[in-house]
Amino acid sequence: MLSSILQLSAAAQLPLAQAGQLLLVVVVSFAVITLISSTYRFHRMIQLSETALTTVEDCDDFFFVQVTRYLSKINRTASGFGVFIVQFRTGAPNKRRVQEDLLNELKKYVRNADDKVCLFRDDCVTAIIDSEETNMPAVAQRITADLKKVASAVSGVNVFRVGISSFPMHGATTQQLIDTATGALETAGFEDPLPFRIAPAQETTKMEKTSGEIGALSREDKNAALDPLTGVLKPTVVGSYMRKYLDEIRRQKKPAVLLCIGINRIDQIIQLHGEAAADDVIAGVSKVLQRLTRDCDLVGRFHRDDFIVLSPCTLQQGQMIATRLREAAQKEVFISGGKQIKAAVSIGITAHPQHGRNLRTLFSGAHRALEVVRDWNTTACLVYDPAQHAKKD
Repeated sequence: MLSSILQLSAAAQLPLAQAGQLLLVVVVSFAVITLISSTYRFHRMIQLSETALTTVEDCDDFFFVQVTRYLSKINRTASGFGVFIVQFRTGAPNKRRVQEDLLNELKKYVRNADDKVCLFRDDCVTAIIDSEETNMPAVAQRITADLKKVASAVSGVNVFRVGISSFPMHGATTQQLIDTATGALETAGFEDPLPFRIAPAQETTKMEKTSGEIGALSREDKNAALDPLTGVLKPTVVGSYMRKYLDEIRRQKKPAVLLCIGINRIDQIIQLHGEAAADDVIAGVSKVLQRLTRDCDLVGRFHRDDFIVLSPCTLQQGQMIATRLREAAQKEVFISGGKQIKAAVSIGITAHPQHGRNLRTLFSGAHRALEVVRDWNTTACLVYDPAQHAKKD
């Protein structure tokens, strides 16, 4: 682009300053066009329901969100899960129809309450299997064998193959798990008797370790998503993960609640007991939040002593969740260095769509409500009211 502009400048005998201005105009125009394109895609995506993922890119985004959800809840519910990618070949003219038919078959062989199936690319269906990684070979063999029995009944499916990865053995990030499963897929043969491959263990996990040691390593080195102190989404990623999850909730046209949860008087705990004790209290509060939130809730840490929870529910249900979390934290006794420490939390609450339709607006309101409660010097749950709680200029 730059060379073309300079050639244009020379041909038109433009002074260098004017050529620079022309370059600036072109660069700004390109940035604006890119922004408009991204904004258009964002608005189109959030208007889609789960059953209306019309493009390959939509399907890939949805699959990414699902893996992210399993990754973020892993400390609360289990020690592992698997990513199961099925690639098919077909000569049928309507490839998407074949893909949807195969997805419906796959749904029959997973547990509806615990597992999730998705479309992926234009030639794959996927399942996220909520199971210990030690169980994945048996699970993969069972599902592959079941699919093989019915594949011929799925109109247009000639052959298929399967690639599997599992957490924590094959990575601690969404992209690592998807890439590893896709890589395993490439090593499977379409004509194999049972055409599935589980990715080999990464060298860093060392297969000779026990499963307990591997789990401990993963908890210690969740380098892309989870906070090492609290086990929830860490501050550097919590915003992007929650935006993706809120997009999904909006696509499904469901309500959502955002909770900003702050530990009260953390400075006093530091003064009385020290920094290590404050960390123990923060980690303890996180355990309370993880214990009492649901699998469908995302929990993250956005400040040293502040947490955020995104929950697909109504405002009334969100208030009940907030009250339950506040009361549980107040009853909890946190242990640090042999000392028993009491702590309390306050919670600011906003709801989608009542208080906003994007994460920034919802977070701004919930955080402001939390600040109001802290100004009251008490512990409480407060729903944001823009008429009463908005900051005055």
